[in-house]
Amino acid sequence: MAAKADAIQARRATGFARKDLLMTAGIVVVGAVLFFFGRYGADPGETAAFTDQELGRLFSLPSQATLYALAGLALLFGGLRLFRSLGSLRSVLGWGLAAAVVFAFLVWVTSGTSLNLSGMLQDTLKLATPLVLGAMAGIFCERSGIINIAIEGMMLTAAFSAACFASIFDSLWMGILVGVISGGLMALLHAWLSIKYKVDQIISGTVINILAAGATRFLNVRLADPAGMSAPGKFDPIAIPVLSKIPVLGPILFNQQPTVYLMLILLVVVQFVIFSTPWGLRMRACGEHPRAADTVGVNVNRMRYLGVILGGMIAGIGGAYFSIGEVGSFEDGMTRGAGFIALAAMIFGKWNPVGAFGAALLFGFADALQVKMQSIEPLLPFANVPIPPEFLQMTPYILTIFVLAGAIGSAIGPAAEGKPYEKQ
Repeated sequence: MAAKADAIQARRATGFARKDLLMTAGIVVVGAVLFFFGRYGADPGETAAFTDQELGRLFSLPSQATLYALAGLALLFGGLRLFRSLGSLRSVLGWGLAAAVVFAFLVWVTSGTSLNLSGMLQDTLKLATPLVLGAMAGIFCERSGIINIAIEGMMLTAAFSAACFASIFDSLWMGILVGVISGGLMALLHAWLSIKYKVDQIISGTVINILAAGATRFLNVRLADPAGMSAPGKFDPIAIPVLSKIPVLGPILFNQQPTVYLMLILLVVVQFVIFSTPWGLRMRACGEHPRAADTVGVNVNRMRYLGVILGGMIAGIGGAYFSIGEVGSFEDGMTRGAGFIALAAMIFGKWNPVGAFGAALLFGFADALQVKMQSIEPLLPFANVPIPPEFLQMTPYILTIFVLAGAIGSAIGPAAEGKPYEKQ
């Protein structure tokens, strides 16, 4: 038995070593790519200037030298990852590497020109808003034990409902309210199918997504658009007095539309409720060990209903963001996969609202960056042709694939999610 245990432990150690080697090899490749862009993607003497709309130029850097330095930093991080004795510091090195790569990409894109950095960060927070709301919806559902891939359908339904009722009542706030209600109703359908009838939760979520896509398109073409109810307008940014005047940070955090402020408020509230209240502890128990929760008097299925419905209502705000917060009208399929990217943010954030917020900011940054790149039109090395906009628009989705691939094995969800519960 001892020899068998030693063999298993040796295999595990070998597996970890292999993973470390693969990660290090990947980091070395990243460093080589940065060297390549420094050598062929930036000319000697070019600078990358970063500006603010009020303060003007914040700072500028020599493009080629900065790219070389960041490439060397990536190679250093790759070597340090081989030292397992560093422990948790290796995770810090990983985040530092990610920041270095993102900054290097910004320097390359901006080489020879300038970039409104504070404006792009403002757009990043705005574009991350529906992803954070969708991720919080998923956290409520999956922490209670119900897998929810129907966030996309809930958000799309809420986007349509918000546009229609905002037009009917001539009130954008009424649109948000109805979006919250419609998202909660779609969540109730998912919970009813998953809990009462024990339908496979993946299938239930898929059906809701298909239902939302078909129903919103039919109702928009046949009812809302002909009646002029699909274009109610959108919220204007609201500048918070005094706070919005803070240099750099003021416009980013305190000159946003109301849905962004709602997201930030909910982020604090949801984090507190889930991890610092008895109700949140009971809900998490239903997702981890429902039998134990039941033995201490928790109604598991009722708690799961509440978790799914609350999540759907939060997703409803995310859906309203698209139609009356960003665009000003409803368009078919306007969520464009945001619900699935929100799920990726939830997983990457390890089912924690703050972690999901950080992941959503990463996706929002990628989305804001591809918009900026379409105006800057950076040239591909050697080819000297602009990157096609279709490839730029793929950036958030490609990033989603890489994030999920990196999260596999390290992100472990609630133990009982996806498993129906029957009271004995």
